[in-house]
Amino acid sequence: MPNNAIQLWSPDTCDCMIHLAYDDTLPPDQRVFSYVTRDEAEAIIQARRNAGEQNINRNPQPPARSCPAHLAHGFTAVLLDKVRGENQRKNMALALAQNVVNTLSFANYSWSFDSSRVLQVRFMNISVTLQKKNQIQSACDIQFGPGLIQIN
Repeated sequence: MPNNAIQLWSPDTCDCMIHLAYDDTLPPDQRVFSYVTRDEAEAIIQARRNAGEQNINRNPQPPARSCPAHLAHGFTAVLLDKVRGENQRKNMALALAQNVVNTLSFANYSWSFDSSRVLQVRFMNISVTLQKKNQIQSACDIQFGPGLIQIN
């Protein structure tokens, strides 16, 4: 049964809120999430209400939201691609940094996106040499291409 469930996703990389549809009969590690509009999300949930499922939320789906950085993408699949890509870039940059500095944790990892959506990475309460920062920068440039992540 494809796309029979809805998840509202709010990433930690921006203030967007996106409706994602998926098949909840699949195990979590096999689910594929796809962008849907609020109306499509409501139709999926309404079909389950109409089928008599008792544990389905009776409230209408909340509206999706696009942050100022992603407003130009509208409520389209491009929005999901951009937001998911930035979220994965933030997470992968941490993993690449941990490959170089094995004592690094999420607590020592500070990040933000600048107005051009370049990921700015800083390390807090941990000493990271310039040589190791350069190694991390190089790994990030190889993984994502130059100019998308700045190690500070």
